[in-house]
Amino acid sequence: MYDFYFGTSSEIETNKEDYLVFVKRLLPRWVNSIPDSEYLAIHNLIQKSIQADKCPIILETGIGASTIVLLNHAMKHNGVLYSWDINGSKGAFLRGVITDTLAKHYDANIWNHWKFIPYSSTSDHLGVGVVAELGLESDFCFLDSEHTLNTLVSELKFASKSLREGAIVAIDDANYSAKYMNTAYINMQRAKIGLSPVDDPPDNICAPFYEEAEQFLGENWKVVESLETTYSTTYREDIFWSYFSSDRAAMSDKGMEKISSLEHRLAAWRVKGRY
Repeated sequence: MYDFYFGTSSEIETNKEDYLVFVKRLLPRWVNSIPDSEYLAIHNLIQKSIQADKCPIILETGIGASTIVLLNHAMKHNGVLYSWDINGSKGAFLRGVITDTLAKHYDANIWNHWKFIPYSSTSDHLGVGVVAELGLESDFCFLDSEHTLNTLVSELKFASKSLREGAIVAIDDANYSAKYMNTAYINMQRAKIGLSPVDDPPDNICAPFYEEAEQFLGENWKVVESLETTYSTTYREDIFWSYFSSDRAAMSDKGMEKISSLEHRLAAWRVKGRY
């Protein structure tokens, strides 16, 4: 049940971070895959991209806890969040959560602020590129889908078409380095059905996503400013890791959790001067 009493509107606004984390911690695990420290870092990042005189347009690939923190800013500033995920049931579930929390707090109609597209983010006709087709400029972009470089670069290409001057681009699992096949995820699913793991192809390795993404952005923008995030200074004390320690350990065993490079899990840049 999400229809709790969170306090008065003024009390929620005074303690907004506590409120956002409270909502996140009530989520079931299958829609709660980012740590609290990253969740709050996104909250802090997006505040840097909001223009006071403009209703923000926000992009997201891969929905979950991040949807809540992004939609908080869309509703607060009368903007719109566009989200992509191939799992339509996640969207339906989150719609109920948001209706009982953010929509109630802001007295807002969720349909006016959240456009969820249950389809591939890299589709030519229904992917991230439709935002530019709609004639919109986006202020903030958070990418968290398949975790392969091919998909990430494709999303960046589509997203770049609508990014405004000074927009912020952020990516999750920026410490991954799979070029075209997410072998760790494949082997996790193979283990569940009793199959042996497959080897990672030698040509499937690329530089960490935070390096590859910055290079791609630099080829399309004159200024790519790497942004410090609160995640880098708070992730070590995040209770998320210990609370979900059992499944994180299993994920690490299959290569899905890059424990040795957690400090690079979230990366973000501000872009200016389109070529």
